[in-house]
Amino acid sequence: DSRLDMTRVGVMGRSYGGDMTLTLLGRHPDLWSAGADLFGPYSLFTFIERMPETWKTYFHQVLGHPERDSAFLQERSPSTYLGDLACPLLVMQGANDPRVVERESHDVVETLQAQGKQVEYEVYADEGHDFIKYANKVHAYNRIVAFFAEYLHP
Repeated sequence: DSRLDMTRVGVMGRSYGGDMTLTLLGRHPDLWSAGADLFGPYSLFTFIERMPETWKTYFHQVLGHPERDSAFLQERSPSTYLGDLACPLLVMQGANDPRVVERESHDVVETLQAQGKQVEYEVYADEGHDFIKYANKVHAYNRIVAFFAEYLHP
């Protein structure tokens, strides 16, 4: 006897949680009815390549080196699995994000839309690696609630 309606389950995460959201949507597409990724890395290769040069040594140690750990990074990249996405996806991003640059989110949206997937994209021109400005927070979280309400039918 399940207390959950498994036909109305969504997943959402920001930053590393966005990476996990994209991974879950691709690796377990049958579980989700909607997903929201807030500035999560799409490909660990491009994520590392696009980060500031001064951060790379640290990330090579904790995440992996693109040449030395290629197989590991490929296995752990959401881009490897997202072709199996089976639900609507909302992607949100700050245009000035120095950690997960806007191009990461742009790539996921462009790739999935080219595959005929249902993806909505929201970019905040005056934000970085989070939504800090009050008006943007209000807009972003209202947008997320509306997105999940549309697809999860509460």
